[in-house]
Amino acid sequence: MEREERQRAQHTGHEVRPSATAGGHGSYGSQRRAIRTPTFAPHDEERQRQEFLTGTVPAAGACVILPVGVAPDADASPSLFVITVHEDERTYGPAPALREAFALLDARGAQETSRGLDVGCAWSGFGGVRPVVKLRLDFRVPRTAPARSTVSIAVPADPYAEVWHHVLDGGLLGISTKARLDRVTSLPRSSFAAGLEACLLLGTGPSPGWERLITTHEWPHG
Repeated sequence: MEREERQRAQHTGHEVRPSATAGGHGSYGSQRRAIRTPTFAPHDEERQRQEFLTGTVPAAGACVILPVGVAPDADASPSLFVITVHEDERTYGPAPALREAFALLDARGAQETSRGLDVGCAWSGFGGVRPVVKLRLDFRVPRTAPARSTVSIAVPADPYAEVWHHVLDGGLLGISTKARLDRVTSLPRSSFAAGLEACLLLGTGPSPGWERLITTHEWPHG
């Protein structure tokens, strides 16, 4: 997200907090799954990295949305961690289930869509010179679908180093498209609730692996 979007949001009911450098709650979060950070010899690292990324959807960005007037470090501060994807074949080619999920979001709104999705969320990570994290979504659209679809979204980690601490303890996670979130932040009377409505809403649990990943790469802890 661009800095001017953050400034605009601060005056319209919510704050979009990007990196300075750049309902249907999931079952996996509650199992406290760890981030895997494999280490390989330098000559092998790039090959293993490409294998890690095979079949993934490239993220368009990541940010945190906070209500205006709430301190970011407040214990009970509500926040929404958002990963955005591109609204084109970069996303819908490897992950047609996301197209269906966003169609439900447009037709029914965030809360009803969230109740109708059966989703599991799991983080994994790849360290090294260019660390990357991957969010796996196991879900059915709708809940009664006969087969479960798996979607993995890959996010380059370093550009968003200053916001990863928001996912340490789990919480509310949103998946949206960049275009949807851009439209929300451009509204004259935008709000935190409007940010929620732009997203597929999922729940994640705390992951000790995130603490290790953040410490290893010396990213901010908040």
